[in-house]
Amino acid sequence: MKTAIRGAVLALGLAGATLSMAGAASAAEVGISLNLGNVAFAYQDGYWDHAHHWHRWRNSHEARDYRAKQGPSYHNWNHNRDRDHGWHDHN
Repeated sequence: MKTAIRGAVLALGLAGATLSMAGAASAAEVGISLNLGNVAFAYQDGYWDHAHHWHRWRNSHEARDYRAKQGPSYHNWNHNRDRDHGWHDHN
């Protein structure tokens, strides 16, 4: 009986280790991809791309990173503050 319990505990431990390693590998492969060159106008709540599509920031880290790297094209207010919802036609 003790041998069966030890075997079960060992099997569960190995299964748990395998699952945790797979989770860590998957997490390492996941990343945030933001093409900074495709952002036309950026705001607190998201950004317009050059094709005039609106995108919300995926999380606060993405918005903060963009703001730090692309300061002049970032506006520190929500896009819907303006009548044109933040899309500025280039004349």
